[in-house]
Amino acid sequence: MHIDVDEYSRRVEAIGACTEVVPLRQAMMDALALFGVSQAYFLAPLTRDTRVPRILTNWGMPWSWEKQYRERLYQIDPLPLLVMDRPEPVYWPRDLAGADLSVRQRRYLEIAAQYGMARGVGVACFAPAGRSGFLGAILPEGGDEPDAADLRRIQSVGQTAFRVYCNIVQYSETLPALSSREMEVLYWISRGKSNSVIAEILGISPSSVDVYVRRLFAKLDVTDRTTASVKAMSHGLLVSGEYERFVADQRALQYGENPPRAD
Repeated sequence: MHIDVDEYSRRVEAIGACTEVVPLRQAMMDALALFGVSQAYFLAPLTRDTRVPRILTNWGMPWSWEKQYRERLYQIDPLPLLVMDRPEPVYWPRDLAGADLSVRQRRYLEIAAQYGMARGVGVACFAPAGRSGFLGAILPEGGDEPDAADLRRIQSVGQTAFRVYCNIVQYSETLPALSSREMEVLYWISRGKSNSVIAEILGISPSSVDVYVRRLFAKLDVTDRTTASVKAMSHGLLVSGEYERFVADQRALQYGENPPRAD
């Protein structure tokens, strides 16, 4: 890859200057865009035990992938585990060639490839107080293979963004883990959907949605839907409309007038 190193430095500095979560997301993806990245996902904390609740943040990946990931795919994704055993970033598929993967893990990679995740860079991110996470930056198909310098630069973007995020969202303010279903309900609440509409979308009863909403309000320590959405966004659980338009613009630049559907 050939990138403008000066521009890269400016974009990383912009990440470091962020004081709010939504601008931080945009600054991080702006830096990753130099490498052709318009889609990424982040998991925290980084752990070998898949039973530990983890927050999933999705930048530009299809909602259908996110839904499946929250429900079951997180249990077999080998990429977060792989970065824990390596001091340097992981470039897949190259670095998976000699990995000891189970049948289920290889099946996950096949599924991921169907969602445009055939190649990418995985980065382990760390911050004070033992906080850790995984960044998966998706590279466009058919592009140049990143060299060692590019991998380190992508790693620096992820690490810088995570440390800034941890400064913005202090450890004492970290929210209780939300279940996959609670995250789905929160997503549709933020889109202004009523409980009855959410029930229809998710294929569950309105009374079940009522229960999930009450749980969300208790975990977020809020009493109304608007405050719940704002607080969730400030803690990195939701993506703003401005950011979604940013992702759409990046996809349009990459794919032209006919980008693949994002849902």
